[in-house]
Amino acid sequence: MSSQATLSISAVSKRTGIPISTLRFYERELASLFHIRKTAGGHRRYGDGDVDRFVTVRRLTEAEGLGLAEVRRAVLSRGENEVLREQIDWLLEAQAAAAGAMEALARRIAELEARVAALETGPPRRRRWLMGREA
Repeated sequence: MSSQATLSISAVSKRTGIPISTLRFYERELASLFHIRKTAGGHRRYGDGDVDRFVTVRRLTEAEGLGLAEVRRAVLSRGENEVLREQIDWLLEAQAAAAGAMEALARRIAELEARVAALETGPPRRRRWLMGREA
């Protein structure tokens, strides 16, 4: 799909299944969401982004039962949510890396404890060395 504003309102209606009167209603009531271009003759032209927003508005109002004010807030806040989603993803990656480092440290501690236990139960010369006494 192209992003140029080349679709007529009837083409958008056919593509989305949304009646022309409803498209005009959404455009009027949610003007901040739609930046509709018009031809020299005054005919509306829509791009793929507009079509996607119309479909989103329809889904939110019909399937989710949101009012137009809630739809406006939800759609306009999407950019903010993307920043938050990126931060959450980064934190999840950092948490996974930290968990891996903790597991590596736990393995190293277990290895060192095993060596200490072996030295403590080994020959007397090794035990005296471990205790800081010379043989």
